Amino acid sequence: MAEVPALRRAVAILRALAGSNRPITAGAMARSLSIPRSSIYEILSVLEELGLVAKTGGGYMLGAGVSELGSAYVRANPLQRLSAPIIRQLAEATRGTAQLAVLRGWETVYVLKEQSVESVAVITATGVRMPAYLTATGRAIMSALPKRDVLALLSGEDVFVSRTGAGPTSMRQLLSQLAETRQQGFALERGEITPGVCTVAAPVFDVLDRPVAGVGVSIPDAEQSDARVSEVRDRVKAAADTITSRLR
Repeated sequence: MAEVPALRRAVAILRALAGSNRPITAGAMARSLSIPRSSIYEILSVLEELGLVAKTGGGYMLGAGVSELGSAYVRANPLQRLSAPIIRQLAEATRGTAQLAVLRGWETVYVLKEQSVESVAVITATGVRMPAYLTATGRAIMSALPKRDVLALLSGEDVFVSRTGAGPTSMRQLLSQLAETRQQGFALERGEITPGVCTVAAPVFDVLDRPVAGVGVSIPDAEQSDARVSEVRDRVKAAADTITSRLR
């Protein structure tokens, strides 16, 4: 594989900015990415000139050029193009935060996010990555995979991380959760990503009946009555079924 260090560093910078909800200073990026400070400034200067990053008082953030590239990708990607209006409708219908996510290795990557005016703030901005075993969308997808594929996805993970002290701590616990999710037809995550937030998710399948994405809706603790969760669950499953049918 060809080595282009400057390009790899530029992509690492863009990914770091995509995963943050606030501007990041050049010094912080140099430390977290192990890139020399002089190189960080050179790359940021070029990215800023291209409109891919923007400098603010608190550091750097993604620029408008990234949004243009993202919009072009959504237009060209059937899953996201077909899902976008359904995810918007789901957010409004549930009065929550609706997401579409895919698996990238052992991580959940959020590719679409829509919020209703009444929704709760959650850490699911487009492009953000989270351990798949902690997210409802990730578990919804993994529940539809063969056990050997789940083991392969997590083969490089020696320790199950936790963000809030909740979530599976071993492969045995995860497989048990996935079996329950498979039986129920939906995944439920309570406070494993954001304290006080519950997420309900269901898998999306392609024409070959492979799980290719997960649809989820997040609601606050205050709304976690059985009736409310059941309402959200039904709408999430219906949205996932609609996307599945359109992909086929």
